[in-house]
Amino acid sequence: MKLYSLSVLYKGEAKVVLLKAAYDVSSFSFFQRSSVQEFMTFTSQLIVERSSKGTRASVKEQALESSGSDP
Repeated sequence: MKLYSLSVLYKGEAKVVLLKAAYDVSSFSFFQRSSVQEFMTFTSQLIVERSSKGTRASVKEQALESSGSDP
């Protein structure tokens, strides 16, 4: 399994804030990299928004899996 993104987000009262993120988009074409990175950021924020505190979420889409934990 390849790790494309690792993100740390804070779930505040109003919105989710991206604190730090690292991406490995080198396996995508040059013209797709920004779109792929934007998609990963959006998806991670969406997972955190929809999960309640103290839970863990895992989303599978075709061959990709995204996981999140909200302590």
